[in-house]
Amino acid sequence: MEENNFLKDIAQVMFGNAALLLSQVLTGFVLPKLMSVESFGNYRIFMLYGTYAGLLHFGFVDGILFKYGGKNIDDIKREEISKYFSVFIVIEAITSMVIIAISVLFFSGSKYGFIFFAIGIYSFVLNVVTFFQYFSQAIMRFGLVSSASLVQAATISMIIISILISKLIGFSKGVNYRTYVVMYIGVYCVLLVFYTLGYKQSNQYNKISITSKYGTNGINEVFKVGLPITIAYQISNLTLNLDNQFVSMFFSARTFAKYSFAYNLISITVSVVLAVAMVLFPYLNKLGKAAALKQYINNIDYILLFAYASLISYYPVRIIIQWLLPKYQESLVYFRILSPGVAITLCITVIVSNYYKVMDDNIWYLRNGCISLVITLILDTVVYFTFKNVIAMAFVSLVELAIWYTIEDVSFRIKYNIKNFSSYLYIGLMVVAFEVATGMQNVLLSFIIYVCLYIVVSLLVMRRSMKVLSQKLINIVRY
Repeated sequence: MEENNFLKDIAQVMFGNAALLLSQVLTGFVLPKLMSVESFGNYRIFMLYGTYAGLLHFGFVDGILFKYGGKNIDDIKREEISKYFSVFIVIEAITSMVIIAISVLFFSGSKYGFIFFAIGIYSFVLNVVTFFQYFSQAIMRFGLVSSASLVQAATISMIIISILISKLIGFSKGVNYRTYVVMYIGVYCVLLVFYTLGYKQSNQYNKISITSKYGTNGINEVFKVGLPITIAYQISNLTLNLDNQFVSMFFSARTFAKYSFAYNLISITVSVVLAVAMVLFPYLNKLGKAAALKQYINNIDYILLFAYASLISYYPVRIIIQWLLPKYQESLVYFRILSPGVAITLCITVIVSNYYKVMDDNIWYLRNGCISLVITLILDTVVYFTFKNVIAMAFVSLVELAIWYTIEDVSFRIKYNIKNFSSYLYIGLMVVAFEVATGMQNVLLSFIIYVCLYIVVSLLVMRRSMKVLSQKLINIVRY
């Protein structure tokens, strides 16, 4: 029954993420058509720095997820969670005002002045929404999370379609990055209202409110648990985006727009499977450490099988870009190089990071992340000053992901005596298979060869996991 609930919750969140996927397709393929290359590059700079806004909750929402993960809503006191929420609102409001003040005092009149002003507002709305989202994950209210994804997808889609229609009828020439950034922040304002109403209108879940009775009891504990998780997450985020950061700083806005566009395409590829990450921690926490460890190898295998199957999306994306966005064809070169890293990224963010949290080894995960970040920084610096070439930056990014995964995964396996290392063979073979297949000029032949190689390699290395995963997918359909 527990497994059926788990599969049901994954299906729910995947449904919401699939809707988000459709909106991201609009954003990924239509938005660049509605902006100049330079304006799209500035928008991506906002998104790049916006990824660090999650650090500005200072670990609080991660502490909430960790504290309440897997708990029954009836066991949570209204006074306690309301106190946490109220303190969090004050912290975020102060942080937001500080960022806005810095943008006005030091960057006024420049594009970075607008970007940091917008991030000041965005960080507040984003982190309050994240509080609601993480608390919903913790108490396994995945239906609400899925509904929020549907609302987000619908709002983004309406914005993009409205701009597109406006351009087609000649009412406007498209949209500049400033206008779209304001609209993007507005989407999170809508989500904030949605989550607020979702908790206010439910008798069972009406536990979160603003209170003036702050108190400090338990607050330090939430920060203490959550801060290492957040820092580790942001270090992971920085490691993933460091090559992006280098390209944004040392290359032209046009080059960055095309490189960042490739990353945008990759984010579309992985968005649905991230549902597993959202659902996994509360269930693993409920299982307990010993039972969760027994599933580690299987969970890694399932993610790898799914991720490399998802890379088939490279082919329709390639055709769409060549037909719809010819000025971004250069991005396909970067997209092809970076795509095999999707599987490695998912292993880290979906499986390994969640297992470190379940085993309460957040400091260990943070330490490994710091080591990986230093190695990534050194490699990016050496490659940039040696080649000063964006393609070289993309290749080294793939190498850095492999190093990061090895450090995190091998460290975990050694500590908990997990000896099966077949996933490394599978990753190596599939990276080679993808790069060889996609290197061919004939798209149809390339597609056939990749699919054949995927099936052969998966049957040779992952036969047992494929059989079990197939049965689980059948159970989802039956349930």
